[in-house]
Amino acid sequence: MHAQKLLEKAQDAVARRGWDAAIEFFLQALSLDPDLGEARLGLRKAELEKYSAYYPGAISRLFGTLGDRVTAFFLGLFKRHEKLMATCEKVLLKDPKNGAMGLVLARAAEMAGHKNAALAAYQGVLLVDEDNLEARKGEGRTLAATGKPREALAAYEKAIKLDPRDQEASRARKDLAATVSISATGIDRAQHSRDVLRDRDQTSKLDEAARVVRGEEDLRVSVKQVEDQIAANPNDPKLLAEAGARYASLKEYDRAIEAYERAYGLQPTNYMLREKAGDLKIARFDRRVREAEASGKAEEIEELKLKRLEFQVTEYRERVQEHPTDLDLHFHLGRALFAFGDVDGAIAEFQQTIRDPRRKIESLTMLGNCFLRKGDHDLAENQLRKALEETTGMGERTRDILYGLGRLFEQQDKHAEALAEFKKIYEVDIHYRDVSARMNSLKKKLAGH
Repeated sequence: MHAQKLLEKAQDAVARRGWDAAIEFFLQALSLDPDLGEARLGLRKAELEKYSAYYPGAISRLFGTLGDRVTAFFLGLFKRHEKLMATCEKVLLKDPKNGAMGLVLARAAEMAGHKNAALAAYQGVLLVDEDNLEARKGEGRTLAATGKPREALAAYEKAIKLDPRDQEASRARKDLAATVSISATGIDRAQHSRDVLRDRDQTSKLDEAARVVRGEEDLRVSVKQVEDQIAANPNDPKLLAEAGARYASLKEYDRAIEAYERAYGLQPTNYMLREKAGDLKIARFDRRVREAEASGKAEEIEELKLKRLEFQVTEYRERVQEHPTDLDLHFHLGRALFAFGDVDGAIAEFQQTIRDPRRKIESLTMLGNCFLRKGDHDLAENQLRKALEETTGMGERTRDILYGLGRLFEQQDKHAEALAEFKKIYEVDIHYRDVSARMNSLKKKLAGH
């Protein structure tokens, strides 16, 4: 059977929540096409869902995977990359949260030339540990290798947030920061430019425009080139979208939004163009807020923040209506509703997004914060404890959860318990939010002052 057919069978099984069947079909698909990234990431998600209620204990995982881990070691030693990939999957089948083995799989896939498989493997590690620096850099590297420079840049930005001193991530971000190419306009469904522009001279110019453009001066030259092409082809949505991407790189948001909206008017079936314009409108609000903050205009700051929230709620509601099964959009809508003060609306969204392994921890944390705001302390603690069980280490997500627990105990006047949670954060990050001030306040209360 063709790998794509097996992938479809696996996806049908996922829809029915038949995890064992889905896993079997995903594995069969990968045996036929090891580079089928969609199957590899789908396999990891299905494995995580299978064990969501009860995860195997440490002893069971240790002895249940020992033989395959030894085999993996020797396969790596002798550079048998594809066999190593299959062996890694055997380990992950019993221990899908094993980040170290997930990285071995990803690197083996890269060495074997399976870029899509490598990307899926790195993203599989990030499903469990969003703060894994090596996985985040690997995601950026493989996104760039598969022709997705904008997504790659976003991945490297996250890597630098995890470790601002990482030279590899800093260099990669610098190389990708000014990337302006056809593949980066967000029109994945569009035909290649050579199918659209038959004129050899125009095609040559477009190829030149697709190169990596470094520096503002070069970028402005490339903008002029696209503007000249638009003058000759004013109703070409692809050129308009390119112009929008370039204006956005220059942070000329008004012109970028106008270009994307014109492109969407000419190609209304490409909803991504409309979303690009929406994202830029949010970015424009962000800049206006920063400018008001720099000027110290308190009333203007609050007014702009409220308008930004109102726009975000409207924007994400429209996107959810357009893509009702996209849980990531539901998550963004939930965040906007929470910030806007619609706590019940936010709860409804986060109760859906906990089904997404990529957003499970954040969704549980936000549910805890929602219930905390409503004063439902038992429900809040239950959600935050669940979120904490899903984390490892003391990354930002763990600190967010501990902070939520500390605030919860504060509201209940459980000063010792609150102080204990805040101390866990303080030990690794003394600058986290207002944790230092809260600790001092709690110490005084406990001392009877």
